[in-house]
Amino acid sequence: MVCAALFLTAYRSTAQPSLYANPFIEQIEHYPQEKLHVSTDKDSYIAGDTIWLRAHCADAATHRPVAASRYVYVELRDDRGSLVRRIKLLSRDSVYSGYLPTQSLERFGDYSLTAYTLYMRNPGPEYFFKKPLTIRPYRESRRTQRNTSVRKVSDFDVSFFPEGGYLIDGYDCCVAFKALGDDGGSVEVAGVVKNDREEVVDTLRTLHGGMGSLRFTAHTGERYYAECTMEGGKTERFDLPASNNLACVLRVLQTERDFTVMVQSGRPLPKGLRLLVHCRGNLCYFREWNDDLPSLIFKRDKLPGGVLQILLLDKAGNALSERLVFNRGEELATTDMQVRGSLKQRTKVTLAVSATDPDGGPAAGDFSIAVTDRAAVPSAMSGSIYSTLLLTSELRGTIETPDWYFEGRDAARVAALDALLLTQGWRRYDVPAAVRGEYATPAYPLEVGQEIAGRINKGGLWNRKKKLDRYEMRMIAPRWHYSLQAPIDKEGRFALNGFDFPDSTLYVLRPAAAKGLLPEATVKVARDSFPEVGTLPRVPETDAASPYLAQARHYIEQRGQTDMRNILIDTVYVTHHKRLESTRPEHRLAAHTWDMQQIKEMGAYSIMEFVQRMPGMNFIGGRLSYHGANVSFMIDGVLDNTTTPHSADADFQAGSTIGQLIVTGTKKKSMTEIALERGGLEPDKNLTMPICTTWPMEWISRIDLIAGGNMFLWGVFDGAIVSITTKTGDELDQALAVAPAIDVSIASPLGYQTPAEFYAPAYATEKARRSMAPDYRTTLYWNPSVEFDETGRATVEFYTSDAPADYDISIEGVTQTGKIVQRRQRLRPE
Repeated sequence: MVCAALFLTAYRSTAQPSLYANPFIEQIEHYPQEKLHVSTDKDSYIAGDTIWLRAHCADAATHRPVAASRYVYVELRDDRGSLVRRIKLLSRDSVYSGYLPTQSLERFGDYSLTAYTLYMRNPGPEYFFKKPLTIRPYRESRRTQRNTSVRKVSDFDVSFFPEGGYLIDGYDCCVAFKALGDDGGSVEVAGVVKNDREEVVDTLRTLHGGMGSLRFTAHTGERYYAECTMEGGKTERFDLPASNNLACVLRVLQTERDFTVMVQSGRPLPKGLRLLVHCRGNLCYFREWNDDLPSLIFKRDKLPGGVLQILLLDKAGNALSERLVFNRGEELATTDMQVRGSLKQRTKVTLAVSATDPDGGPAAGDFSIAVTDRAAVPSAMSGSIYSTLLLTSELRGTIETPDWYFEGRDAARVAALDALLLTQGWRRYDVPAAVRGEYATPAYPLEVGQEIAGRINKGGLWNRKKKLDRYEMRMIAPRWHYSLQAPIDKEGRFALNGFDFPDSTLYVLRPAAAKGLLPEATVKVARDSFPEVGTLPRVPETDAASPYLAQARHYIEQRGQTDMRNILIDTVYVTHHKRLESTRPEHRLAAHTWDMQQIKEMGAYSIMEFVQRMPGMNFIGGRLSYHGANVSFMIDGVLDNTTTPHSADADFQAGSTIGQLIVTGTKKKSMTEIALERGGLEPDKNLTMPICTTWPMEWISRIDLIAGGNMFLWGVFDGAIVSITTKTGDELDQALAVAPAIDVSIASPLGYQTPAEFYAPAYATEKARRSMAPDYRTTLYWNPSVEFDETGRATVEFYTSDAPADYDISIEGVTQTGKIVQRRQRLRPE
């Protein structure tokens, strides 16, 4: 499959030899998967800020960067799950970057940022990237709608997960547990485990995120329950699972250097058991379990880093037991950063960043970088690219503060991480099914371009679905001079795809056939469909954010504005009431010119009708001439060589710059009909004219006639050139939306976000440094893509602000070999 080649170019070399065939090779070739991590300039914002972001897309198995999906979708939702913003990021040089303005928000407090590709609908929304953000108002008022972060948990539930899936009498067992409040968030609990004689067999206490673990030995005929007390004093009783002595379960004993795998059961082990170990679909071990050996020892330095799934399979390939283990392998590139320059106000700072792969070679790839003011921006708590790629993207469900597990290697964090893996399993592929040769295939294809789909219906006396496949759907994006056609099937369905245009682009659709438009047809365009993504559990507010918020608001007061849209550098359309002399050659060299007002006064319906009224033009016998010589047509400075035979209507030719698709208003006459009325053309005579002659005058802002020697600039030496200048921007959009015919549909699906550039002032001269404009930025520098050179080095420059220098620098990326680039460093004067 093509999509597999785009993802996994070196998968086969990663698999380790075994007695059995590697079940992941075929599975991943049928169904490769993606992971996403979104880097933002910060996690906490004031209304008026702009959220700057970069989506890092990686192959789920190798972590190598991929851009097989054309777009990444990013959504901002409030604490109720209501959509606030949705943007569509286009892959530009394999980089997905964009921004989200926070102006005009009605609510403030907790928000969720979600990112996905449409291809990621296959594993499901649980594998979408999600991170919490905080957006606060500049000033508090009675009208301010706050997403309150004060949790009111009145009840809770505790679930228990025995290691390997089951308790077995007579064997020591680790049991993980997870406590959730009735609002879906974690709660901290403590308690005891008792048998049915009310004897205490162990105590329990959550370690992190409402999770923890305990150990005890179950005995025959006994049942166990836990008495758990939540913070605040409420106590509840929860039963533990009953023992299953017929089960075969995996037990793992871990040390820092290795881990030992054992198989336990209350009966003799059946024949043909197999043990499979893999990491992200990379096969590490797959052999028959040897009953003569009580256990197997795996050295951690021989295995890849990340979540290892250990499966015990029976002879038929069914899973009997599962265990997840986290291995801290060499998945990080070694990153170093040197700082050059002074940290005085309004001075240049140079960061020299270098990175090497674990094998010592220079890293190839790029990274995003954010420099923020430490006094006004609290430390990020949403999770780094390391915890995303190695942990949260591997497990279902929400993981609170995932970076906490990797901030040290103390016993509490190790135990908490193991409890997390015991409660939330790996489900990217159905491994037992793959072992049996039952491979999953994606239901949703890779998105390689925009698509507009829908169906047509005949109306009136033609209300039947016969022979709809004789017609085709024609589409035009007038602002971009682009046209496309697609077949219509027997059910009236069509799909136009393979194009890219920015958001707010209007498309005009009309069904047609070679011998006329579809009479009394209606066009129904399918609405964009997006997956349900949900929201994140609310994170309790802490007092630690208060000083940061006060400082950020103080900066706004210093610079005198809350609206930060002035830092966006985007496409700008400038209009002026005064008519300026055009510098375009087709305008300056014109012998005659008609502006919009004159065009309106002429009362012509189409360009062809207008041109026939020009002095010196003749349309006789299907031929248009100017004083007896040929006439050429030009669209916005480019000669239009596209032609179409005119029979019952102007036909559309594939590959043309733009095509006839719409007749607005109530007047529906083909150009042939007009020619018959005006010039007496015989009905069976075919005409060959440029397609642009069929356009309605509502699309046109200016028409010029170029004649004589002025035509030599375009290689035309006789006759005349009719130069057509189309409307642009909002004027064209309004013209398209006015009085469309019944068989015309106007569509404006979500398009890609027009790129913008983060702006930061440069103080390269003494005059700039002495500027009186205040400079108090919370984000001093943002760059979504800084590329390493061939030596694995990159240089970044930015200027300090008026605030005292104390900065947080965050670097995130993935190398071409799949190693993670991550560095967080504090920068302040010595």
